[in-house]
Amino acid sequence: MNEFIQFRNQVYDTERNDIYPLQFLDAYIHKSETITSEERRWKEQIRTIKQLEREQKLGEKEIEELLSFLGEHPSIDRFTVDAVLKLFNDETKGIVADKTKELLATQQYDSQQLYHVLDICIECGLDVLSDDDIFFMLQKYKSDAEIVSILLDYIACFNRQGFKDPLYELLTFHYPDSIKIQAINGLRNLYSMETVNQSFVEKNVINDNNNVFFQGYMDFLHTGFTFENKGTSILQSMFYGDFEDSGKGNNGGLAVLLKGLGEEIAKDNSVSYVFTLTIAQDLTKPFISFYGDKHVLIRLPIYLDQSVRDKFIKRELFIKRQIAHFLKQANLKPDVFHIRFLDNASKAVAHLCKELNRKLVFTLTPDPHRNMFDGAGQLKELGFNGLIEKLNKIKIGDELIDISDGIVGIGNAEVKTELAVYFPQFKNEHVNRKINMIGEGIQIDQSMDAEDLAIPSNSLMEWHETNKDFFEKPVILNVGRLSVLKGQVELLKAWSNSRLSETHNLLLIGGDLERPNQEEETVIDFFKDHVQRHPEFKGRFLHQGAMSNADIRMLEKTIIQRDFDDPHIYLCSSVKEEFGIAILEAMSIGFLTLGPLKGGVKSYMRNGENGFLIDTSNWETIAKDAEKYLYDSKIDKDEVKKIQAAGQKTIDEHFSIKKISAEFVSMYLSLKGEEDHEI
Repeated sequence: MNEFIQFRNQVYDTERNDIYPLQFLDAYIHKSETITSEERRWKEQIRTIKQLEREQKLGEKEIEELLSFLGEHPSIDRFTVDAVLKLFNDETKGIVADKTKELLATQQYDSQQLYHVLDICIECGLDVLSDDDIFFMLQKYKSDAEIVSILLDYIACFNRQGFKDPLYELLTFHYPDSIKIQAINGLRNLYSMETVNQSFVEKNVINDNNNVFFQGYMDFLHTGFTFENKGTSILQSMFYGDFEDSGKGNNGGLAVLLKGLGEEIAKDNSVSYVFTLTIAQDLTKPFISFYGDKHVLIRLPIYLDQSVRDKFIKRELFIKRQIAHFLKQANLKPDVFHIRFLDNASKAVAHLCKELNRKLVFTLTPDPHRNMFDGAGQLKELGFNGLIEKLNKIKIGDELIDISDGIVGIGNAEVKTELAVYFPQFKNEHVNRKINMIGEGIQIDQSMDAEDLAIPSNSLMEWHETNKDFFEKPVILNVGRLSVLKGQVELLKAWSNSRLSETHNLLLIGGDLERPNQEEETVIDFFKDHVQRHPEFKGRFLHQGAMSNADIRMLEKTIIQRDFDDPHIYLCSSVKEEFGIAILEAMSIGFLTLGPLKGGVKSYMRNGENGFLIDTSNWETIAKDAEKYLYDSKIDKDEVKKIQAAGQKTIDEHFSIKKISAEFVSMYLSLKGEEDHEI
């Protein structure tokens, strides 16, 4: 049996699921030969934290010890702060206040420790800093954007007067726009918007790049926005990307799904609005955008350090407070919150939802769980940092299962069975009752908006004309963000080392070519180097940067109209795919689709009936399986056309965005009905 799953089922305690990470660490470290003394010490710190939580004990000695843990490791910091907040109450308030004051008075802290101490103070309502302390910290840590940000948060939360000049001065410094917006918010909240020096703000903050965003945001600060509320309102979070940047950076198919799903759900008469919330770093787009009359995309300007591996874990509570602040400013009171990831930003939204006494829906996937073991089912030797990051996500998943009102699994009953393998909680009836298995969906031709049925954009027409010789052969297409996990590198190697390159040209679409992140740059460099080393493939392999969804679908229609002896193929090379919006879209157009065995594609793709499932572990398996189905199975052209038609029929009958959205609306309204009944 799988070693990870076996261990998880053995140690999982339905009453104390929060101790699972420690139990796993104990077992993992016991068998590890590479653990360092520092990592053993961190493990013992986790043991201390979990023991205090179990005993519900927080005295002077305990709070002093917990505060001493801060600043060494991001995950330990998160566990520590969570423990303090969990154990904080009226009886311990004085102790926590005294010990934080003592620590701050010594000035023997580093910036990481200081950040979390201030975070605790804000959450616990402990205004322990004097004006001199704040002035001192603003000066000493002026080059640390996170400390400046948390100090601005502190000033705002405790309504600290006397900082008008420092706030204006901050606007003149070279800080990210999101930090400057915090300062503007501070000036507005402390001294009213009417007193803010508009010309000073325009001179020092607004430029050609951020002008559109700032104009909208300043209008919001001056007048606010009102949304007529005559039905259930939904807030869904999307912290990876933007509707307008699909295929760039970390922005994948989720943006396409949530844009279409939000628009369709908002058409229901029972729904007043769908609010999609994302976090913007480069403020080049509008603060608020409408997609249809009742689907609203809100780009919150929250500063995150893009240089760190996990940019949410440290800023979890800050994210929660900033979203809460915006909702209060905008007088928004969503009835249902829907989160979709096992990360600390989603956890922040979940806890805000519960603080506001609203209904929480959580889309559950076993994303970190599948990466804890190798192909033989043995635990991977991940290293402490990789292990603790994954355990943090597993811990978040267990917590969200517990506090959510509704759980969404992506797919059918078969996928639910797979989820139950990773989540022992499913055997508990109170959890099982929460679960709704709902697939993802796309806009099929008969339900596509006029925008999606428009003629190709000029850029698409020019690009297609420039590369028209490329389309004189059948095409293997792959669309998505550039990532190791998306497998484009392995696909290129598979194509160039197999019969696929004899019958088909290869087209990969995705990535930000103008401002690639580090992972995108690595993949793009591989493409360029591969073609240089294999000049015989020049003109036969094309990589195009991310396109709009409308252009991609128009290109797919153009490709599929060209008939050859061999079929046009859509090949998803992801190591695993939870569902696959791009696969659905390609199937709906009529491509012969090949999808990964791992993940949720098997919930709708039947081997040899409406597509083919292949092993996407590496290029050798991709090439082997693709050749087996396309060449060695001896299926003729008529049989291929039947498979393509069956793929289209599958999407038309089961994965229309209208059908999927109706299932979501039904779930949301049932939860809202429970709330109304409770009241």
